[in-house]
Amino acid sequence: MTTAAPQSKDFEIFVQREFCDLELTSVIHTLQTANMVHDAPYFGWRVISDRPGLVQGDGVCLVRAEPVIADHCMADVLIVIASKSADPAVWMARLRSMRRLGRPVILLADAATAFIARTQIETGAVTTHWADAAILRETRDQPRLTGTLSEFSNGIITAAGRAATAELLIGLLARELPVSEITEIGRHLLLPSIRTSSSTQPFAPEAFHKFYDKTVADVLTIMEDNLSDPLSIARIANQVDTSQRCLERRFRAAFGTSPGQYYRKLRAGRAHHLIQSTRLPLVDIAAATGFGSSSTLATAFRKTYGITPSEFRGKHKERVLDYSAKV
Repeated sequence: MTTAAPQSKDFEIFVQREFCDLELTSVIHTLQTANMVHDAPYFGWRVISDRPGLVQGDGVCLVRAEPVIADHCMADVLIVIASKSADPAVWMARLRSMRRLGRPVILLADAATAFIARTQIETGAVTTHWADAAILRETRDQPRLTGTLSEFSNGIITAAGRAATAELLIGLLARELPVSEITEIGRHLLLPSIRTSSSTQPFAPEAFHKFYDKTVADVLTIMEDNLSDPLSIARIANQVDTSQRCLERRFRAAFGTSPGQYYRKLRAGRAHHLIQSTRLPLVDIAAATGFGSSSTLATAFRKTYGITPSEFRGKHKERVLDYSAKV
Protein backbone atom coordinates (compact mmCIF):
# COMPACT_ATOMS: atom_id res chain seq x y z
CA MET A 1 0.00 0.00 0.00
CA THR A 2 1.44 3.38 -1.00
CA THR A 3 1.38 6.35 1.35
CA ALA A 4 -0.52 9.40 0.13
CA ALA A 5 1.64 12.39 -0.72
CA PRO A 6 1.66 15.01 2.01
CA GLN A 7 -0.27 18.22 1.44
CA SER A 8 1.93 21.26 0.94
CA LYS A 9 2.19 23.42 4.08
CA ASP A 10 3.44 26.96 4.52
CA PHE A 11 4.99 28.09 7.79
CA GLU A 12 5.10 31.70 8.92
CA ILE A 13 7.96 32.39 11.32
CA PHE A 14 7.58 35.54 13.41
CA VAL A 15 10.75 37.13 14.78
CA GLN A 16 11.58 40.27 16.72
CA ARG A 17 14.85 41.89 17.75
CA GLU A 18 17.15 39.55 19.72
CA PHE A 19 15.19 36.45 18.64
CA CYS A 20 16.57 33.05 19.63
CA ASP A 21 19.07 32.03 16.95
CA LEU A 22 18.83 28.37 17.92
CA GLU A 23 15.05 28.20 17.51
CA LEU A 24 14.96 29.94 14.13
CA THR A 25 17.74 27.81 12.66
CA SER A 26 16.16 24.65 14.12
CA VAL A 27 12.82 25.41 12.46
CA ILE A 28 14.31 26.21 9.06
CA HIS A 29 16.87 23.39 9.09
CA THR A 30 14.21 20.82 10.05
CA LEU A 31 11.92 21.98 7.23
CA GLN A 32 14.84 21.91 4.78
CA THR A 33 15.73 18.40 5.91
CA ALA A 34 12.11 17.25 5.53
CA ASN A 35 12.02 18.54 1.95
CA MET A 36 15.33 16.84 1.21
CA VAL A 37 14.21 13.51 2.65
CA HIS A 38 10.90 13.63 0.82
CA ASP A 39 12.66 14.83 -2.34
CA ALA A 40 10.06 17.55 -2.89
CA PRO A 41 9.51 21.10 -1.58
CA TYR A 42 6.32 20.33 0.33
CA PHE A 43 7.14 22.62 3.24
CA GLY A 44 7.62 26.29 2.61
CA TRP A 45 8.32 29.15 5.02
CA ARG A 46 8.75 32.87 5.26
CA VAL A 47 10.08 35.03 8.06
CA ILE A 48 7.97 38.01 9.16
CA SER A 49 8.44 40.79 11.70
CA ASP A 50 6.80 43.97 12.95
CA ARG A 51 10.02 45.68 11.82
CA PRO A 52 10.71 44.26 8.33
CA GLY A 53 14.16 44.18 6.83
CA LEU A 54 17.26 42.86 8.54
CA VAL A 55 16.56 41.60 12.10
CA GLN A 56 19.42 40.71 14.45
CA GLY A 57 19.12 37.62 16.66
CA ASP A 58 20.58 37.11 20.11
CA GLY A 59 23.83 35.81 18.64
CA VAL A 60 25.33 35.97 15.17
CA CYS A 61 22.14 35.28 13.22
CA LEU A 62 20.83 38.02 10.91
CA VAL A 63 17.64 37.39 8.93
CA ARG A 64 15.69 39.38 6.36
CA ALA A 65 12.03 39.54 7.42
CA GLU A 66 8.91 40.48 5.49
CA PRO A 67 6.36 42.89 6.98
CA VAL A 68 3.30 41.70 8.90
CA ILE A 69 0.12 42.65 7.06
CA ALA A 70 -2.89 42.38 9.36
CA ASP A 71 -5.28 39.58 8.34
CA HIS A 72 -3.46 39.03 5.04
CA CYS A 73 -1.03 36.40 3.69
CA MET A 74 -1.90 33.98 6.49
CA ALA A 75 0.11 30.76 6.41
CA ASP A 76 -0.97 27.25 7.42
CA VAL A 77 1.06 27.42 10.64
CA LEU A 78 2.39 30.40 12.64
CA ILE A 79 5.54 29.94 14.72
CA VAL A 80 6.60 32.69 17.12
CA ILE A 81 10.31 32.53 17.98
CA ALA A 82 11.42 33.42 21.50
CA SER A 83 12.81 36.89 22.18
CA LYS A 84 13.61 38.43 25.56
CA SER A 85 13.02 41.96 24.24
CA ALA A 86 9.89 41.21 22.19
CA ASP A 87 6.65 43.18 22.24
CA PRO A 88 3.89 40.54 22.09
CA ALA A 89 1.23 42.97 20.80
CA VAL A 90 1.86 42.29 17.09
CA TRP A 91 2.09 38.52 17.23
CA MET A 92 -0.85 38.32 19.66
CA ALA A 93 -2.99 40.03 17.01
CA ARG A 94 -1.67 37.57 14.42
CA LEU A 95 -2.42 34.73 16.81
CA ARG A 96 -6.06 35.80 17.11
CA SER A 97 -6.40 35.97 13.31
CA MET A 98 -4.96 32.47 12.96
CA ARG A 99 -7.34 31.11 15.60
CA ARG A 100 -10.33 32.57 13.75
CA LEU A 101 -9.18 30.60 10.70
CA GLY A 102 -8.70 27.44 12.78
CA ARG A 103 -4.97 27.28 12.03
CA PRO A 104 -2.38 26.25 14.62
CA VAL A 105 -0.03 28.67 16.34
CA ILE A 106 3.23 27.59 17.99
CA LEU A 107 4.67 29.76 20.76
CA LEU A 108 8.26 28.93 21.73
CA ALA A 109 9.81 29.58 25.16
CA ASP A 110 9.62 33.36 25.82
CA ALA A 111 6.61 33.70 23.51
CA ALA A 112 4.81 30.94 25.42
CA THR A 113 5.74 32.63 28.68
CA ALA A 114 4.33 35.96 27.51
CA PHE A 115 1.12 34.29 26.36
CA ILE A 116 0.65 32.47 29.68
CA ALA A 117 1.38 35.62 31.70
CA ARG A 118 -1.06 37.77 29.69
CA THR A 119 -3.87 35.28 29.18
CA GLN A 120 -6.27 33.81 31.69
CA ILE A 121 -5.93 30.08 30.97
CA GLU A 122 -9.22 28.48 31.96
CA THR A 123 -9.14 25.27 29.94
CA GLY A 124 -6.36 23.09 28.64
CA ALA A 125 -2.73 22.73 29.68
CA VAL A 126 0.14 25.07 28.81
CA THR A 127 3.92 24.88 29.12
CA THR A 128 7.07 26.90 28.54
CA HIS A 129 10.78 26.60 29.20
CA TRP A 130 11.25 25.23 32.71
CA ALA A 131 13.20 28.29 33.92
CA ASP A 132 10.33 30.62 32.98
CA ALA A 133 7.79 28.16 34.35
CA ALA A 134 9.43 28.39 37.77
CA ILE A 135 9.07 32.18 37.73
CA LEU A 136 5.44 32.01 36.56
CA ARG A 137 4.57 29.68 39.42
CA GLU A 138 6.15 32.09 41.90
CA THR A 139 4.13 35.08 40.67
CA ARG A 140 0.70 33.45 40.51
CA ASP A 141 -1.11 30.11 40.78
CA GLN A 142 -0.61 28.16 37.55
CA PRO A 143 -2.55 24.88 37.90
CA ARG A 144 -2.53 24.28 34.13
CA LEU A 145 1.19 24.83 33.67
CA THR A 146 3.07 21.56 33.05
CA GLY A 147 6.71 20.53 32.68
CA THR A 148 6.32 18.78 29.32
CA LEU A 149 8.04 19.77 26.08
CA SER A 150 4.83 21.07 24.50
CA GLU A 151 1.09 21.35 25.08
CA PHE A 152 -1.76 21.81 22.61
CA SER A 153 -4.84 23.66 23.88
CA ASN A 154 -7.49 25.68 22.09
CA GLY A 155 -5.52 25.93 18.85
CA ILE A 156 -2.34 27.11 20.59
CA ILE A 157 0.82 25.04 21.00
CA THR A 158 2.95 26.31 23.86
CA ALA A 159 6.42 24.80 23.95
CA ALA A 160 9.74 24.76 25.76
CA GLY A 161 11.54 25.70 22.55
CA ARG A 162 15.34 25.98 22.56
CA ALA A 163 17.04 22.65 21.72
CA ALA A 164 13.67 20.82 21.65
CA THR A 165 12.44 22.93 18.71
CA ALA A 166 13.52 20.46 16.03
CA GLU A 167 11.63 17.62 17.71
CA LEU A 168 8.53 19.80 17.96
CA LEU A 169 8.68 20.41 14.21
CA ILE A 170 9.19 16.70 13.58
CA GLY A 171 6.06 16.08 15.64
CA LEU A 172 4.08 18.35 13.34
CA LEU A 173 5.53 16.79 10.21
CA ALA A 174 4.74 13.30 11.52
CA ARG A 175 1.13 14.03 10.57
CA GLU A 176 2.18 14.65 6.97
CA LEU A 177 5.00 12.20 6.25
CA PRO A 178 5.36 8.41 6.45
CA VAL A 179 7.08 6.90 9.47
CA SER A 180 10.15 5.93 7.43
CA GLU A 181 10.75 9.55 6.44
CA ILE A 182 10.24 10.87 9.97
CA THR A 183 12.88 8.39 11.14
CA GLU A 184 15.19 9.49 8.34
CA ILE A 185 14.79 13.17 9.31
CA GLY A 186 15.79 12.27 12.86
CA ARG A 187 18.85 10.44 11.56
CA HIS A 188 19.92 13.41 9.43
CA LEU A 189 19.57 15.70 12.45
CA LEU A 190 21.65 13.22 14.50
CA LEU A 191 18.93 12.85 17.12
CA PRO A 192 19.58 9.83 19.38
CA SER A 193 15.81 9.54 19.83
CA ILE A 194 12.70 11.52 18.94
CA ARG A 195 10.84 12.59 22.07
CA THR A 196 7.08 12.99 22.09
CA SER A 197 5.44 16.26 23.06
CA SER A 198 4.47 14.88 26.47
CA SER A 199 8.06 14.04 27.39
CA THR A 200 9.20 15.79 30.53
CA GLN A 201 11.64 18.65 30.07
CA PRO A 202 15.18 17.45 30.90
CA PHE A 203 15.83 20.01 33.60
CA ALA A 204 16.25 17.62 36.50
CA PRO A 205 19.44 18.61 38.32
CA GLU A 206 20.21 14.99 39.20
CA ALA A 207 21.25 14.56 35.56
CA PHE A 208 24.16 16.93 36.18
CA HIS A 209 25.92 15.50 39.22
CA LYS A 210 29.31 16.86 38.27
CA PHE A 211 28.12 20.44 38.78
CA TYR A 212 27.44 19.93 42.51
CA ASP A 213 29.67 19.24 45.47
CA LYS A 214 30.50 15.61 46.12
CA THR A 215 28.16 15.23 49.10
CA VAL A 216 25.13 16.45 47.13
CA ALA A 217 26.12 14.31 44.13
CA ASP A 218 26.44 11.24 46.36
CA VAL A 219 23.01 11.92 47.90
CA LEU A 220 21.42 12.23 44.46
CA THR A 221 22.89 8.87 43.49
CA ILE A 222 21.51 7.27 46.65
CA MET A 223 18.07 8.77 45.99
CA GLU A 224 18.04 7.54 42.39
CA ASP A 225 19.03 4.04 43.52
CA ASN A 226 16.24 3.94 46.11
CA LEU A 227 13.13 5.23 44.38
CA SER A 228 10.94 2.20 45.02
CA ASP A 229 11.97 1.85 48.67
CA PRO A 230 12.77 5.40 49.86
CA LEU A 231 15.26 5.87 52.68
CA SER A 232 14.84 8.39 55.47
CA ILE A 233 16.79 11.61 55.06
CA ALA A 234 18.55 10.87 58.36
CA ARG A 235 19.77 7.53 57.00
CA ILE A 236 20.93 9.13 53.74
CA ALA A 237 22.81 11.81 55.68
CA ASN A 238 24.50 9.10 57.73
CA GLN A 239 25.55 7.25 54.56
CA VAL A 240 27.35 10.34 53.23
CA ASP A 241 28.87 11.05 56.63
CA THR A 242 27.17 14.38 57.31
CA SER A 243 24.45 15.68 59.60
CA GLN A 244 20.85 16.00 58.50
CA ARG A 245 20.98 19.73 59.24
CA CYS A 246 24.10 20.19 57.11
CA LEU A 247 22.51 18.21 54.28
CA GLU A 248 19.44 20.44 54.49
CA ARG A 249 21.63 23.54 54.03
CA ARG A 250 23.51 22.03 51.10
CA PHE A 251 20.28 21.05 49.31
CA ARG A 252 18.67 24.44 49.81
CA ALA A 253 21.81 26.10 48.46
CA ALA A 254 21.83 23.83 45.38
CA PHE A 255 18.11 23.41 44.62
CA GLY A 256 16.17 25.83 46.82
CA THR A 257 14.29 23.01 48.48
CA SER A 258 14.71 20.42 51.22
CA PRO A 259 16.12 16.91 50.62
CA GLY A 260 12.75 15.38 51.48
CA GLN A 261 10.82 17.58 49.06
CA TYR A 262 13.37 16.95 46.35
CA TYR A 263 13.22 13.20 46.94
CA ARG A 264 9.42 13.19 46.55
CA LYS A 265 9.70 15.25 43.35
CA LEU A 266 12.27 12.83 41.99
CA ARG A 267 9.96 9.87 42.65
CA ALA A 268 7.03 11.75 41.08
CA GLY A 269 9.21 12.29 38.02
CA ARG A 270 9.89 8.58 37.80
CA ALA A 271 6.15 7.92 38.07
CA HIS A 272 5.56 10.44 35.28
CA HIS A 273 7.94 8.48 33.04
CA LEU A 274 6.29 5.14 33.85
CA ILE A 275 2.77 6.48 33.24
CA GLN A 276 3.89 7.96 29.94
CA SER A 277 5.91 5.02 28.63
CA THR A 278 4.11 1.96 30.05
CA ARG A 279 0.63 0.61 30.65
CA LEU A 280 1.34 -0.49 34.22
CA PRO A 281 -1.59 -0.05 36.61
CA LEU A 282 -1.25 3.08 38.72
CA VAL A 283 -1.11 1.03 41.91
CA ASP A 284 1.96 -0.79 40.57
CA ILE A 285 3.57 2.52 39.57
CA ALA A 286 2.88 3.84 43.07
CA ALA A 287 4.67 0.82 44.54
CA ALA A 288 7.57 1.16 42.09
CA THR A 289 8.12 4.77 43.11
CA GLY A 290 7.79 4.32 46.85
CA PHE A 291 4.41 6.00 47.35
CA GLY A 292 2.70 2.93 48.75
CA SER A 293 -0.77 3.67 47.39
CA SER A 294 -2.30 5.23 44.31
CA SER A 295 -3.88 7.99 46.42
CA THR A 296 -0.51 8.99 47.89
CA LEU A 297 0.97 8.98 44.39
CA ALA A 298 -1.92 11.12 43.13
CA THR A 299 -1.28 13.74 45.83
CA ALA A 300 2.44 13.99 45.06
CA PHE A 301 1.87 13.88 41.29
CA ARG A 302 -0.71 16.67 41.36
CA LYS A 303 1.56 18.82 43.50
CA THR A 304 4.37 18.40 40.96
CA TYR A 305 2.50 18.41 37.64
CA GLY A 306 -0.84 20.06 38.37
CA ILE A 307 -2.94 17.04 37.35
CA THR A 308 -3.58 13.55 38.70
CA PRO A 309 -1.90 10.44 37.25
CA SER A 310 -5.25 9.30 35.82
CA GLU A 311 -5.79 12.66 34.11
CA PHE A 312 -2.27 12.60 32.71
CA ARG A 313 -2.65 9.08 31.32
CA GLY A 314 -5.96 9.96 29.68
CA LYS A 315 -4.58 13.17 28.23
CA HIS A 316 -1.47 11.43 26.99
CA LYS A 317 -3.58 9.17 24.76
CA GLU A 318 -5.13 12.18 23.03
CA ARG A 319 -2.01 14.31 22.66
CA VAL A 320 -2.09 16.05 19.29
CA LEU A 321 1.68 16.14 18.81
CA ASP A 322 2.49 12.66 20.04
CA TYR A 323 3.95 10.46 17.37
CA SER A 324 2.33 7.24 16.29
CA ALA A 325 3.33 4.07 18.11
CA LYS A 326 5.40 3.07 15.08
CA VAL A 327 7.75 6.05 15.24
